Amino acid sequence: MDSEMSLCYNKGCGQKFRFEDNSQTACVYHPGGPIFHDALKGWSCCKKRVSDFTEFLNIKGCTVGYHSNIKPPEAEKQEPTKPSSKEPLYQLQVEPKHRQPVAQPKARPSEDEPIIDLKTVVGASLRTHLEQLNLNTTEEVEGVDDGKVKIGTACNNKGCKTAYEGEHSNSDVCVHHPGVPVFHEGMKYWTCCQRKTTDFDAFLNQEGCETGSHVWHKAKTAEEKQVRMDWHQTPTTVCISIFAKHPLPGKSHVRANQVKCEVSLTYENGNSVYQKTFILREAIDPALSEVKLLATKVEINLKKAESFSWSTLEFPASSSS
Repeated sequence: MDSEMSLCYNKGCGQKFRFEDNSQTACVYHPGGPIFHDALKGWSCCKKRVSDFTEFLNIKGCTVGYHSNIKPPEAEKQEPTKPSSKEPLYQLQVEPKHRQPVAQPKARPSEDEPIIDLKTVVGASLRTHLEQLNLNTTEEVEGVDDGKVKIGTACNNKGCKTAYEGEHSNSDVCVHHPGVPVFHEGMKYWTCCQRKTTDFDAFLNQEGCETGSHVWHKAKTAEEKQVRMDWHQTPTTVCISIFAKHPLPGKSHVRANQVKCEVSLTYENGNSVYQKTFILREAIDPALSEVKLLATKVEINLKKAESFSWSTLEFPASSSS
């Protein structure tokens, strides 16, 4: 007769087993403890970190060994001590301690303080592209001005993977995403349909949520567009990434004071512009902050005035008005 099944209490296992089947390779578990930090979850015994709690529960163990039916001891609850009725009352009296004065929070700097241009660095990848752009400007303009679409030209609508094959391509339905992509805390999705995923390939292969006509030529004149923006922080800095390709150094500026950051970018070789004012959640030091213009994005590295974690990037609109 088979013995009863026992539950394994090793962290990350949770399977039932029979003692006669137990062996030194029967259990795959985590010997360490769980870690939850900055929205990431994992185990102290291995390096994998995820943002989704279900994925955390499904992280495969990193150690092989025997199943264990020994339940970890629960933390002891301390019962409040009751004074003995035999003790005199004067022994229960405690002299009040002098409390240290509570530090008053610093006053929030004014948004109307003078702003300064942040130090700007042009990356090597962008320098190379700008040099090539100067060589090929005439050829590219002529290719657009003749009004003809070249065979193989890709549709410019986001999420559409159709290429121009001839006049019949103009009548094909374009399935695309009208929104912008968002990458935040490990999740990837489009603002127009909110189908969130952690896998980058799955995100790229998401079918569009709107139909329309193909767009074979990009706009020739600069127009304001929405672009993908993300941010992260370290104990001493906040980094804002704006994914505007090929920004023009002479026409891209970032200015800031302690709590306000004004961004004005001209990108896509001068065809598009991006403008936004960030009212920051906490104070920064503009003199120690800088901007990096790269081929694929603009990085705004803001030096925190004080080293602690920000709850949000921007100050709540209701509180700043």
